[in-house]
Amino acid sequence: MAEDIQIEKDLIKDLLTRLKDPNGHVREAAAEALAMNTEDEDWRPEELIRQGGIETLKDLLLEKNLHIVSSVLEIIIATAANEGEEDLISAGVIAILDTMRDHRDPGIRERVREALWLLEPEVEDVVTSKPQDEY
Repeated sequence: MAEDIQIEKDLIKDLLTRLKDPNGHVREAAAEALAMNTEDEDWRPEELIRQGGIETLKDLLLEKNLHIVSSVLEIIIATAANEGEEDLISAGVIAILDTMRDHRDPGIRERVREALWLLEPEVEDVVTSKPQDEY
């Protein structure tokens, strides 16, 4: 068990390092590998968050390579769906996703909508009391 945890830590560290590589092909492969990793039913975002991965992912949302952006959106969706939404919100991911609502690629737009749906609170959750009219 301890060995599995160390392997996961090392894997996340390696992939996060590769996501910052100047070579676009390396970044793309790392993003796809990390996105595939989130498909494991036992995957949890804690290690990704602990190692500062959200900041790296946030920066990659602005990438020109649509394969990277798509993979990053899949990771963000998986993170939000697995109790990582507060960390994503705190990092300012919603602001970047808002700028992507009208993305030229329909697949990206769909993933952005899904991510925002997971991250944006419902109005009734936010409104706790009605402001009183001033006379």
